[in-house]
Parts: sequence; C-alpha cells; structure tokens
Amino acid sequence: MKSSQSHSVKHSAAGPYLGFSLQPVRLCYYLLCSPSDASVSLEHLDDVAVHYADGTVLVEQCKSALSHNALSDWSGDLWKTIANWLRAVQTKKIDSKKTSFQLYVTPIRTGKISSAMHAATSAEAVLSVTKSVKEKLAKKAEPPKCMEFVQHFLVATDDERRAVVQRMSVLSDDDDPLDALRALLTPTVPNQSVDIICEAAIGMAKEWADRCIRRNLPATIHVAEFRRNFHAFVQRNNLVGYLPSFSAVVTPDQAAAVLISRPTFVRQLELVGATQEQQVRAVSDFLRTSADKAKWAEQGFVFEGSFAEWEDSLMRRHSAIRGEVNDLYADKAEAVRGRTIYNRCSGLDVQLDSRTVPGHFTHGGYNDLADRLELGWHPQYQALLKGGDKK
Repeated sequence: MKSSQSHSVKHSAAGPYLGFSLQPVRLCYYLLCSPSDASVSLEHLDDVAVHYADGTVLVEQCKSALSHNALSDWSGDLWKTIANWLRAVQTKKIDSKKTSFQLYVTPIRTGKISSAMHAATSAEAVLSVTKSVKEKLAKKAEPPKCMEFVQHFLVATDDERRAVVQRMSVLSDDDDPLDALRALLTPTVPNQSVDIICEAAIGMAKEWADRCIRRNLPATIHVAEFRRNFHAFVQRNNLVGYLPSFSAVVTPDQAAAVLISRPTFVRQLELVGATQEQQVRAVSDFLRTSADKAKWAEQGFVFEGSFAEWEDSLMRRHSAIRGEVNDLYADKAEAVRGRTIYNRCSGLDVQLDSRTVPGHFTHGGYNDLADRLELGWHPQYQALLKGGDKK
C-alpha cells in the first residue's frame, strides 16, 4: 500500500489526546472511515489493523513523537517497527502478500531513510535503500543504540526485506491526530460539539476493544456494527430536549476501589442495609454523573446555576417521599424505612433545564447529595455517621 509520501506485535503508547493514548484514537479513526464490511483490531496483529473483506490487511504501528523524531535515520522507533514487521513475516504471523504496513507518526516528522523506504516500490529500490543504510552505518564512529534492530534488517534475506519495504508506507501528516477525526465529523456535527463527540467516539471504540480483551478475545470490531451504534449516539445527541452522557462506563475494578474506600454515600447505603449490587450501581452512577456534570458545564451544554436548581428539585422530592414513607410505614424499622426512601428516589428521572437526562444521572445526583450530607436515607443518618458508625 504505497501512497505518495506524506512526510509520509504491540510496542508503544503515548498521549494524551482528549485523555486517550494514540492507539484508541487511530482505532476510532479507522472504524469511522474504513469500508463497512471491514473490521478493525487493536493490539492484535499490530497497534491497529484493518481487516478487509477480501482478506487483505493493513497493519499500522502508531508512534507519538512529541519530544523526539521517530523518523530520524537511527530512530529506535523506526528500526524496532521494521524489525517487528520482519519477524512477523518470518514467523508467518503475517502473510506479506496480503498485508500492507504503515508507520503512523505524530506530530509531523521526517527522515531520509524512512522517506526512501516509503518511496521504494521496486526490488531495485529496496536494494538501493539497503546499500544506503550500510554506507551510512559505516560512516558512524559508533554503532547506533538501535543497532540490534538495524542488524535484523541487514541479516534478513532480500525476499524478506522486499516483502516489508515494498509494501510499507510512512504517514506523518498530523500535528494533532485528532484533526483526522475532526475532519470526518465536522460535516455532520455542530462545531461546538466536535471535540466532545470525538471524545465519546474514542471512548466507545476503546470500551468495545477492552470488553473483548477482558473476555480473552482478540479486540476486533466490525465497522458496520460500530458505526451503526455511533450514528445512533450522534443522532440522539442532536435531539432537542435530551442531554447525552459522555462519561465512560465504570469498570468493576473502579467500582470495587471506591467501595473499599467507603465514601460517605456508600456508608449511607450501608446504614439502611443496601445490597452489594445496589452499592456497585450507586458507585457507577455517582462517578458517571460527576463526569457528565463537569463535561456539560465545560462544553456549555448546561449553565452551572442549573445544577443547583435541579438539586433543589431532588431535595423536594426526597422530602415528600420521606414524609409519605414515614406515614405509611411508621411501624417498620428505621433501616427499612430508609431503604424504602432510597429505592423510591433511585427510580426517579428528574429533568434538567426541561431536558431528559441519562438513566444514571438522577440516581447519581442523589448519591452526590448523600455524599455531601445534604440528605440521608436512615432517619438517624447524621448522628450515626457523626459517631463513626461502622457496618
């Protein structure tokens, strides 16, 4: 896959780009621009790979070169990538006849050897590059630090070198790798929403890949399936009267870490005998609600003063439910009454600025208020928490 030089298996990671490393950004890019019958994998054949319906594959090694030139003549990034590709061909991990190799580097960098390799589309050109490498090497007073990888290139057979170099391209067009994503989204997304939609798309792609990895499966995602879900998300985001969530799904490990630390809202749940499942859900919704509040305020989706009005509405509903429960279930134990109040509040969906909120948001808001002791579930929550009650 040789295109014109654009100054122009798992190996490196860097970032951040909207809080993500480079690989998920490139994964998302290919999921949004590849043919619908293709699949894209993360850290399977390489950092990222596009698997086309005809059996051909594009493998891409991604390098973030914020503080160095990953395409300089003796760059460890460059030569390690080439050595890894040669090993993949030699061990038959990759079928070189069906594979194109791409080295993606950001920000924009250049190098003489990398440019020559990019341009080498014939056997003669590959021989010329090999000769040039040997000549440059002979002129050096000391071997480069990447010599072990250069040596792997030099001791490879002519056929092996041709298998990689003739099908190798170097892409270094982007000072910011998000620009390629923004270009895909700008025609259909309002300007003020482009970055937040980019962040959501990358997060969605990463979560899908992580889900596969957690199941010990290759992190391979079908383009059509991802795009269908992403387009539904964008359409929902553009609906008037709906506030979309941009928060990442909370992993079991993240929830467990919060539960172990026993923040105030978790202790409040313990006082009324909430189940482990309820506590895990409370942690997840609390974290996602906090993230969504910050993101909506940052992007101007919601005026910060609106959150205070919304919380006042939650408080009024809590007070009404508490009064009703105390009247109807005065004969029940305090913990039971508190749990009933919590259960009723957790099932509410209270609009914010007359807009529908995500399913986790109201529940998360109640747990945020409980964490700040603005309200409680157990009738004696203040005294019990002040006394350091331990379950």
